[in-house]
Amino acid sequence: MPDSEPDGAGPEPGGVGPEPGGIGLRLRTDRRWQVAAVAGALALVLGGTVAVAAARDTATGGIADGPLLTAPATADHVPAGRIIEKLPRNCGVSDATAARLAPGADRDAERGGMFRRGGAGSCKWYSLDDGKVKCDWCMGDFANERVLDISITLAEGRMQSPISEAMEQLGRARPNETAPKLVEGLGEEATARYAADSDTEGAVVTFREGNAVARIRYRGWDDAGDQRKTISEKTAMDGAFAAAAETAKSLGTAANPVLATVVGQGTPPLSEVPKPCDTVPVATVDKVARDAYRRRGGSTLLSRTFQAGMSGDSCTWNARTSQYSNEGRSRTLTVSLAIGEERLPGMGVSTATRQYQGIHRDLREGKVPGIAEFTDFTPLAGPGDRAFAVTNSRTGSRGDVGLVVFQKRNVLIEVAYEGADHDAKLSGRPLIDSAYTVAVAVERSLRS
Repeated sequence: MPDSEPDGAGPEPGGVGPEPGGIGLRLRTDRRWQVAAVAGALALVLGGTVAVAAARDTATGGIADGPLLTAPATADHVPAGRIIEKLPRNCGVSDATAARLAPGADRDAERGGMFRRGGAGSCKWYSLDDGKVKCDWCMGDFANERVLDISITLAEGRMQSPISEAMEQLGRARPNETAPKLVEGLGEEATARYAADSDTEGAVVTFREGNAVARIRYRGWDDAGDQRKTISEKTAMDGAFAAAAETAKSLGTAANPVLATVVGQGTPPLSEVPKPCDTVPVATVDKVARDAYRRRGGSTLLSRTFQAGMSGDSCTWNARTSQYSNEGRSRTLTVSLAIGEERLPGMGVSTATRQYQGIHRDLREGKVPGIAEFTDFTPLAGPGDRAFAVTNSRTGSRGDVGLVVFQKRNVLIEVAYEGADHDAKLSGRPLIDSAYTVAVAVERSLRS
């Protein structure tokens, strides 16, 4: 016989009666009944999880109890860099050097031609048959050809600082180019390469001074009977270096280029760099994200301005007191490492320093590629060789992210921290101090 309803308690509109032989659970439209029913179901299915989360948040301490270190501000020691506004005539190359490298070429190297626009910062000297033939494009049998091309570009810094933009241009490789060699004694940083194939033949020397990037290419061929023989690497490099030295001198910078065997002071890289997930002790994690679980993550700043010659990885720790994203308390910690490759002694440190300074200058000037907004940029007195703190200010449902970025020899480290207490997103100083506390621990894990 089916169960009967209590007196005066027939099924409500929209309700569901009891199933025969089953548990008499009704889903009611009344809010009180809905809450009670859902709570009962969750208690049966997830009771263990809820109990553990509640115990963790109240009985055994909070999700982020500290204690925290205070991030120490300091003076900004990263130089602003030179801003060049005027280009030298004929790209700074003297008539005597041009005549030696491209005999008989037009002395007005900025004059445009059939295949080029010309103008300040765009210079070309073209010589065919030692200057006996005058044309931009000639067909016939000739004894030799020599071409000297120079371009000087001034970075304006629309999306980045001018210096960072110039650094990025210098490191940008062209299709099918051979890997460059490093050069010392030419501007602030320089590279050189040589190729004998037809598409990229000749020597190319590129250097940067402040916001100026100069590219010098010297190429040519000599008639060798049934074929044209590309000029040798020594001839091409010597010619490119001679022109590059005069261009550099006209820009007011070092002008004695040589191929490098050691970069800078040859500072050795760190002997051992752990994986990001192994850089933070559990005790330190518990200060900022108690009982967190970890997984692979992604960086906030390092990935925006990643340089060639660096490799990186990230680890994220997540701690929550509820399984739902909009409930309870949450903390997220991410540690990212970028390591400079050691192709030459000292190159890893040089590459890491280059990238650090680029990020530092961009944030100092309030210019970072992308649409993200960064505020409260502050140079720090450590950890590492140089460091800063900054806040990634976000709107809407996403709260702010506190960031500490520092360099230790050939490694760049980014520590990012964010969190929420129920509907209130964390902001301000606690984010930075939490990130700094972790950053100090990360530095200890990086062995010299």
